[in-house]
Amino acid sequence: MVTAIVIIVLLALLLLGLFAFQKARRNAELQQRRSELKDRFGPEYERYLAGSDNRTKAERRLAAIADRRDKLQIRDLSTEEKARFGARWSAAQARFVDEPPAAVDDAETLINTVMKERGYPVEDFATRSDMVMVDHAEIVQEYRSAHESHERHRNSGQLETEDLRQAFMHYRKLFHALVGTPEPVSTTRPPAAGKHADAPVGDAAVSDDPAGDGSVRDGDTPVRDTVPLPARDADRRPPVSPTRHEGTGESTTVNADHENTNRHPQETR
Repeated sequence: MVTAIVIIVLLALLLLGLFAFQKARRNAELQQRRSELKDRFGPEYERYLAGSDNRTKAERRLAAIADRRDKLQIRDLSTEEKARFGARWSAAQARFVDEPPAAVDDAETLINTVMKERGYPVEDFATRSDMVMVDHAEIVQEYRSAHESHERHRNSGQLETEDLRQAFMHYRKLFHALVGTPEPVSTTRPPAAGKHADAPVGDAAVSDDPAGDGSVRDGDTPVRDTVPLPARDADRRPPVSPTRHEGTGESTTVNADHENTNRHPQETR
């Protein structure tokens, strides 16, 4: 009887130990998975969880997005492809001067084309946004903002030019990240051209003054108009006249002001 009780107690303790071990292992795996998701998605991890009422489901969704991305064969663009897409981007940027809405259309179309060329799925914006979130978590929020502004303008046609400019700037940042070229940085704003005063004329125009307030921040080098400096007083001296000495035939050059100051007071009356 006593032996049976001892065996039952030992089995119970063994089961409790196994249960505690399994729970500890699951917790460790969960913490490791969360740490990996945080590292991979950066600030998007917390933002994504904030938009869900179930943390576990949200994390599973993020893990599924990452798994889908890992199964893709994403390739880098060749030098020729980078040059070709860069030329198309420059053309879209130049178009912004007179046709901001059309230029933003071109920007989004070009981004979709680049993503497709590299091997990303592009069937809808949600899918594109998910893939950008995995590879470029620091840019995806701007990408969403640009797409939202673009769609709002296409639906209503009432978006301000400044909003379109901001959308174009967001698209440009993603474009350079996808193509693999550094985003141009400018410290000055060129004069307004075309019908739209805020229109970006080139890379310098779009990158300049992202706040749109005309302020100059640390490290900026404002452009100053070149203005002729005033002549110095030494350059404004009166003309000199030669003076001939009697008996020698030699002449010396005398400054008119100096000659007047050395003349006898009675001679100057």
